[in-house]
Amino acid sequence: MPAPKKQRIDLRLSDDDKSAIEEAAAISNQTITQFMVASASKRAAEVIEQHRRLILNNESWNLVMDAISHPPVLNDRLKRAAKRLKNME
Repeated sequence: MPAPKKQRIDLRLSDDDKSAIEEAAAISNQTITQFMVASASKRAAEVIEQHRRLILNNESWNLVMDAISHPPVLNDRLKRAAKRLKNME
């Protein structure tokens, strides 16, 4: 038997957002609560995982700090790459 739910989150939604969520829940054969909890939980897990992948271990941190402390020599290839990047902005 699942643990009883004790927490609550109140949301304010636009009419369009509410209608879309209700429709998606119905299509998914879920209640609005089930749909919103499942959707929010999935997205929360994605955000947390993405954040955790950005945390560097000591070896990676040292490599990044070394690259910052000892930047590559500015050669023609690097100048062209920088110019292309600037043109993309």
